[in-house]
Amino acid sequence: MRTLTDLPLDAYVGLHVWIAPPPPVFREGDIDGVRPGPKGPLLSISGVNDLSAASTIAGRTLMARPEDLPLELFERAPDPVGLRVHDVIRGPLGIVTDVIITGANDVWVIEGDTYGEVLIPIIDEVLLDVDFDENEATVRLLPGLIDDGDDV
Repeated sequence: MRTLTDLPLDAYVGLHVWIAPPPPVFREGDIDGVRPGPKGPLLSISGVNDLSAASTIAGRTLMARPEDLPLELFERAPDPVGLRVHDVIRGPLGIVTDVIITGANDVWVIEGDTYGEVLIPIIDEVLLDVDFDENEATVRLLPGLIDDGDDV
């Protein structure tokens, strides 16, 4: 099985699934067990009791009803849009107005009076702290992110 989430494997146990496209005999079952395997998780599905039955579902997609999925799948990180951003050296930079999703890391678009638009890569070296209760984020900008003649 190739999972599309970061959930722990035991979160799938008990889930009722359908096979797509359906094989000739076996069409649905419950996940009875999951364990790590050399090429990804290995599943035990009710109704699949031998190698012959297992080979009929190899490479197929398992589907489940959304309401049956673990709630952890639907939890999302808080939205940073609207956060006030402060640099540890330059002070207030502005407000997060947008988030650009890239393949490597997110980039926050900051709009402020002093520096205008600033693009901040959200990586460990830059983003030091986020306090959603206070609606603030603290960053340490990398050299070159702001052209203020004082790259620190």
